[in-house]
Amino acid sequence: MVRFIVLILSSLLVFGACKTKTTPGDSSEKKTDKTSLKKDGARNLIGFKDNKAVTAKGKVIDIPGLTDDKQSTYFLVRHAEKMSGSQDPGLTPQGLARAAKLAALLDGLKIDQIMSTDYNRTQATVAPLAEAKKLAVQSYDPSMQTDLFTDLSVFNKQNVVVVGHSNTIPSLANTLIGKNVFTDYPESEYSQLVIISLSQPGVASYEQFEF
Repeated sequence: MVRFIVLILSSLLVFGACKTKTTPGDSSEKKTDKTSLKKDGARNLIGFKDNKAVTAKGKVIDIPGLTDDKQSTYFLVRHAEKMSGSQDPGLTPQGLARAAKLAALLDGLKIDQIMSTDYNRTQATVAPLAEAKKLAVQSYDPSMQTDLFTDLSVFNKQNVVVVGHSNTIPSLANTLIGKNVFTDYPESEYSQLVIISLSQPGVASYEQFEF
């Protein structure tokens, strides 16, 4: 009888030792990519409070560049919804609404520079923000963006909004981050906002949102 009890106790101990332990970060920490972002309502940006991003689900996300005066912060966005039937189209009513939403989202932040390619759709995307911040929109050549936006002597310790295109904003984000994180946006995708905190090119942290 004693031997039977010992066998039962030994089995219970072995069973307990074999149960899977949860390693911190194994299941709770996911990388945010474009695929998961589309399904994640927690990444729907509604604004900023105390220099931290706030999502529709009430999540507060730290943006290091907004609180560390040794870093620059880049807000990278594709132009809003464009009209069709033109080589240099303007924005649709939906695009104009998104442009106004972008200005409202960044209303509580200090913005030092607003940069845009020289097209109607990109310029119109940041026009409400430029008006609200009383800043001139500075045009840039997207073919030269790698050299321009990695020159920290120009953008050191500043908050810079950059609007571009479906095939230029992702590549700029990858250059600043120092690795290939983003691919070109689909033609129908206008809602992405990437915020990069940069101490030097390739030494950066980033967050990706929808708005």
